[in-house]
Amino acid sequence: MDLHAERVFGPDDATAADAPLLPDGIPAEEVRLLLKNILRSRAFSMSKRCGDFLAYVVEQTLLGHQHELKERIIGVAVFGRPAAYDTGEDAIVRIKASETRRRLAAYYAEQGADLTVMLTLPLGGYVPQFARPESARGGELAIAEGTPRPRVATDAVPVEIPALEVPSGPRLWRWVAVAATALILALTLPAYRWIKAAAQPTELSRFWNPILEQPAPVFLVISSVPAYLAYANQDKPGKTTSQYVLTTDQYIGRGDMLAGERISNELRALNHAPAWKASDSIDMREMSNHAVVLIGYAGTRWGAMIKGLRFSIDDEKGGMVTDNGKTTEWYPHHLTADLHTDEDYAVVARLYNSETRSVVLLVSGGTQYGTEAAANLVTDGRMLSEALRDSPRDWDKGNVQLVLHVKVIGNTPAAPEVIAADFK
Repeated sequence: MDLHAERVFGPDDATAADAPLLPDGIPAEEVRLLLKNILRSRAFSMSKRCGDFLAYVVEQTLLGHQHELKERIIGVAVFGRPAAYDTGEDAIVRIKASETRRRLAAYYAEQGADLTVMLTLPLGGYVPQFARPESARGGELAIAEGTPRPRVATDAVPVEIPALEVPSGPRLWRWVAVAATALILALTLPAYRWIKAAAQPTELSRFWNPILEQPAPVFLVISSVPAYLAYANQDKPGKTTSQYVLTTDQYIGRGDMLAGERISNELRALNHAPAWKASDSIDMREMSNHAVVLIGYAGTRWGAMIKGLRFSIDDEKGGMVTDNGKTTEWYPHHLTADLHTDEDYAVVARLYNSETRSVVLLVSGGTQYGTEAAANLVTDGRMLSEALRDSPRDWDKGNVQLVLHVKVIGNTPAAPEVIAADFK
């Protein structure tokens, strides 16, 4: 068995109950099963790179990330190319895509009769398509350059087509010119639309690009939260007294940890490995070369770096999001003594800091739920696009501040709603 055939499959695979339905009502799990069989086939068993390429584009499409399947991103994620590599000089993605199409055609030539779903890679792009065999127009989508077409049985009844009267003389040339123009438009317009669409940056890339411009690793800053511990009497092991001791550097909030992990994974996916920093171990002098992400409680302890923000979290007001320092209703109204709630608020702010001469991203909630939801927002393309739907066209050119309202269901934050925003 090829190892690359198992690379994208694991215990977290979608089940029949939660798998998204694709065109023709095809469940994602059926596509993943087909992909496994394709990668194990003779056509792909001798090409790990083609298998890795196909597994990546299929899985990204099933996850809803098909709009990010661009040549450079694939080159970095699949073939280990540096983020700034020249796609004009290095055609590895185009070459492997063409070879993958040929291998797919060879696979269908051997197995096509038994398939219930077809996976194809149309020319001119890297987004796979999925269809039932009867919807694939006789297998046209699966045909690569120079590969014989499989025979398709048909019960179609011949239809007599009347002869087309072709004009002669000068009219003939005008007729040919019109037909040629129509053909050129038919061939070039789809390609133009595809190229234009592919060139459009996603909201996710527009949000993160200013942070990733520095070649140095992004600093992920997380802070220990204060906690009181019962004092242990050393003279009587196992016994505690009524005295409690404040610890300031021993514990990290659960929401901060989950948010940091989510953002760290996103940065790695963008080929920009982060560097973790504790809030009390950062040297301000080195920040001029690093973008900084302040996560959760760390954001409330770095007033110098986030000064001037219109929206900020005020711990002294129960985790309230203030507006230019003014009191608001944006705080968890049903907060229990053990810091659980059924709603929360959070701030996402991306701004340029003049003192450190770097970009700072603040991801902070009133409680752990808000921080986790804010991190989910800035790493999810669909959620971020929805959040920025009513933003100015050039929002990515300046500072961005968002106030989020988060419902908490079963101790898990739901998708946040933007209730206030500021762009400068």
